[in-house]
Amino acid sequence: MKKKIVVELVVDIVCPWCYVGKKNFLDAVAERKDIDIEVKVLPFQLDPASPQEGVRRKEYLRKKFGNDENFQAAEARLLGAAEKSGLKMDMEKIKTHINTLDCHRLIWWAGQKGKQLDVANALYAAYYEEGLDLSKSENLQKVLTPLGFSSEEVSEFLKSDQGREEVGALIGEAYDLGISGVPFFIFDRKIGVSGAQPKEVFLQVFQDPALQGEG
Repeated sequence: MKKKIVVELVVDIVCPWCYVGKKNFLDAVAERKDIDIEVKVLPFQLDPASPQEGVRRKEYLRKKFGNDENFQAAEARLLGAAEKSGLKMDMEKIKTHINTLDCHRLIWWAGQKGKQLDVANALYAAYYEEGLDLSKSENLQKVLTPLGFSSEEVSEFLKSDQGREEVGALIGEAYDLGISGVPFFIFDRKIGVSGAQPKEVFLQVFQDPALQGEG
C-alpha cells in the first residue's frame, strides 16, 4: 500500500513565483509515483484591497518597485527561473493586475467537483501565458469550459456569493499558521516550505523522516 501525503499549496494567482513554484513542485510529484500525494490548493490574497475590475499592471508595478529599472531586474530574475522550470510566461500580454477573489472562489468550487488542481493550473496558464484578464466573467468562463464546466454554471456561480465566506476562512487559516507570503507548501501539516524552490528541494522534503510514517 502506498504511503499517503497531503500537500497544501498556499498560492495567489497574481503571484508569478507561485506559478514557478507550483510547476517545480508538481514536477517533483510526478517523479514520486511510489507515494500517494494528495494536492490541495489553498487561497491567499497578496492584494485583497485591489478593486474588483483590477488595476493597470504597469501602474501597479511602478508603485510596487519604485521605478522601471527595479521592475525590469526583478522580472528578468523571474523569467529566468520560469524558463529553467519549463514555463513560457509572456508578461507583456498581462495588462491588468487583478483582484483574485473570484479566481479563488472558482478553485474552491472546483474542489467540490474533484477538479481543483486542474482549474488552478488552467487559471495560471491563462493569466501568465495568454494574458487573459481574469477579472472578467467571460474570460473565467472561457478557462473553465474545457474542463467540463458550462458557461452558464460558471456565470451563475460568479454572480452568487458562494465561496466568499469559505475562501475568507481559508485565508484566515493561512494567517493563523503564520504564513505571510506565497508560495508556501505544507506537507501533512508537519513541514512547511516557503518560496519557489527548485524541484530537487521538494524531492528532498518527500524523504524527510517526519513524512515517513504510514498513511
